[in-house]
Amino acid sequence: MDSARRREPCRVEDRFTAILSEVDKARKGVAACAVLFLVLAVLCFAFSERVLLALVRLLGRKLVSYSPEEGFIALASLSLYCAFVLTLPVAGFLLWRHILLPRVPAWRRWGAPVIATAAALFACGVLLGYYALLPAGIGFLVGFETRDVRALISAKKFISFCGTMLIALGLSFQAPLLSFFLAKLGWLTPEFFRNRWRHALLACTVLSAIITPTPDVYNMTLMAMPLLGLYFVSYLVVRAVSPRS
Repeated sequence: MDSARRREPCRVEDRFTAILSEVDKARKGVAACAVLFLVLAVLCFAFSERVLLALVRLLGRKLVSYSPEEGFIALASLSLYCAFVLTLPVAGFLLWRHILLPRVPAWRRWGAPVIATAAALFACGVLLGYYALLPAGIGFLVGFETRDVRALISAKKFISFCGTMLIALGLSFQAPLLSFFLAKLGWLTPEFFRNRWRHALLACTVLSAIITPTPDVYNMTLMAMPLLGLYFVSYLVVRAVSPRS
């Protein structure tokens, strides 16, 4: 009886030590990502004008600056967007190594394929946005010009519009990969998707309204369509993985 009482505090102490170890690893990982983000932001600033030129091609006209510092702020914002995208693989690797693997050691050999797949899915989302959604959304907004009213596009707001939409699409394309692992863990089933497609329709509509930089219904609908498509793709992934399919 006394020996059992002695072992119980040791177990509590071991658990507390393990939690502190995980917190310390997470703190170091966040610090490493922050330093990498700042370094990449400085490096990306040197190429920000080229990236801006690729975005301006979608607009087909020159941007305007409404204050002396807006040009610099616009390029700095673009550098931050690029640095965020480039930091994502490192953040994903740290998340995989220090959060997921300790809980599911059997997935250890999947690290490189998972990071590569996540990067490819993110690139697919960005490319879809750049070549399809952004041109359609920008064309719709600029199309309200008249002979007497011509739109002057702010550089800062244009970069915010493009950056937010492209990053949101890239992150949304991680849904099938996330669904794959949740299905492997038994947390997602095909029945979940089949019984909640109406909720998914509402959720995609609300989410598109939140992440779309402009309040117009047209761009919100453009964002909602790929989100719904990802929901059904995730359903097919879960159906293929689930043993009860």
